[in-house]
Amino acid sequence: MDRQEMSHEENYRFDVSGYLILRGVLTPAEVEACNRALEHNGRVNGMLGWPAPHREPFRDLMVHPLLVWYLNQLIGYGFRLDREPELIGKVDGADNVLVGGNEPMDAGRAYYILNGRRHCQGIHAIWALSDAGVGDGGFSLVPCSHKSNVETPDDVLTGKDDLGLTVQPALAAGDVLLCAATLLQGVRHGTSEYAQRLLEYRYAGHAAVQSTGTGPKTQREDQPEWMEQLTPEQRVMLHKPGYRDTDPPPTLSSDGETCRVDPEPDLSHPSIYIRNPDSNIDEKEFYFWDLCGHLVLRNVMTAEDLALANEAIDRFTDRIVVESVDLAKGSKSLAGTGRPTMTGLLEMPRPYCEPFRKMLAHPAVVHRLTWMGGKGFRCTGFEAICTPRGGAGHFLHGGNEPLSPSRNYTFQNGRSYALGGPSVGVAWQLRDVTEDDGGFACVPGSHKAQYRIPKGVWTCDDDMGLVLHPLSKAGDVIFFMDGPQAHGALAWNSDIPRRVILTRYSSRHFNGGAAMATPEERWGDLLEGMDEAQLAVMRGPDRDEMVSANGSIDVIYDRSQGGLYTKATPKVAPGSGVRG
Repeated sequence: MDRQEMSHEENYRFDVSGYLILRGVLTPAEVEACNRALEHNGRVNGMLGWPAPHREPFRDLMVHPLLVWYLNQLIGYGFRLDREPELIGKVDGADNVLVGGNEPMDAGRAYYILNGRRHCQGIHAIWALSDAGVGDGGFSLVPCSHKSNVETPDDVLTGKDDLGLTVQPALAAGDVLLCAATLLQGVRHGTSEYAQRLLEYRYAGHAAVQSTGTGPKTQREDQPEWMEQLTPEQRVMLHKPGYRDTDPPPTLSSDGETCRVDPEPDLSHPSIYIRNPDSNIDEKEFYFWDLCGHLVLRNVMTAEDLALANEAIDRFTDRIVVESVDLAKGSKSLAGTGRPTMTGLLEMPRPYCEPFRKMLAHPAVVHRLTWMGGKGFRCTGFEAICTPRGGAGHFLHGGNEPLSPSRNYTFQNGRSYALGGPSVGVAWQLRDVTEDDGGFACVPGSHKAQYRIPKGVWTCDDDMGLVLHPLSKAGDVIFFMDGPQAHGALAWNSDIPRRVILTRYSSRHFNGGAAMATPEERWGDLLEGMDEAQLAVMRGPDRDEMVSANGSIDVIYDRSQGGLYTKATPKVAPGSGVRG
């Protein structure tokens, strides 16, 4: 490799989705050598110990130069093979249950990143020795699940109701897929009767304890005679990893007064928190929200309210204003005409205001916002978007990096904190949205991103397959993290204009509407005689800032990073600086 580090796009993709696909790593001849050896031996494992020359292709794969380079980037130097490679492409009987997920966290397999340094303690390398098309069946995964904070619902594990989350990546012979060990993964049935040849190697961090080896000395630990004098409980505390009789490790239970050896190893990790059946939270919705950063509710609006809302917009089309700002930000795929919006929906004459006023504090919305961010929220935006064919999209924005506490997502003690300023958007769909139409788009998992969104993703000109366009029906509602999740809109391509009511909600803790932002509104006569720097710190919540250098203070009103909260803020500083 000529470069020293993974590209920014690769880092972003793996951090957000938990996997990477490297295309065409093996030559046709290398793929053929592996397949010939498999056919000759007729087995799905043990290939590293096969007689020469059949073992050689698999030993070469184990330390393929490109693979080693990426493993050094993802796991860190000193990684090691954790278990023998095996074929995983065959599915017999019922669908396999997905395994992995990050709750409860397994420290020996977990994904860590701090100060720009990543240590993914487990990586599974899946080599494709035959083609595997989407829907054919085979290796499947749930993107973003390597950083999930919520226990996976059983229906997602079994596939009974996967919430549309499970993906079977398309692989061509010679490709290799690298995925985090804590990513939900498994093998699922598909439409093809052909069993793909997918060869899996598992790697671990240098100090991570995951699996035992297969050598004769790994069967049982030899113990010195003096250990026979210890109690069974004391002997458990001296067990060593790496042996068959200590995998899984023996465990103890205690009531605080006495200890006892568990009859069967119990690897539970006690918590003072348990699921609350009285929380009135749907566990699948909560899991989806934490995993993806958005949530779609079906059939929230009644047919009557839906018809009246559309009639209201038809009647007052003269109130639609086309925004002149370039929301596509130079994107080729998002380019188009300005975005038409309509405000004043809550002020319309009766009965036209009624469906919009119902949206304001709709029980379905209030219920979700309460567990998404806690009580005390308020509506800080309410408008209709009425985009005709050819209307421009909106470049993707947000994405958690750089982090802003007022537009951030945090999970703590089983609670979602996603109401900053503003931080939850609620989009009411007044018309159907198909795959080809355009409209709301987002990057699932980006609310936990540790890397800035690449330009190709935020423009959607090269989205790396990360941008999702959720389909919806008239009457559906889409919740999304308005700050931390990377989101925007695709250009509108339907002859039927887009109609969505976009509302925004902010918590009591952060500004979301510029109330009392100017010093005069906040403090009144107390400001008399203050200079510019003093006035700057007397403002309400806003984004102006002061810079101190060489005893001088400059007040900066910078709109380049998304603008200030209030239009009342000057576009330029009134003065050139103030002496301290």
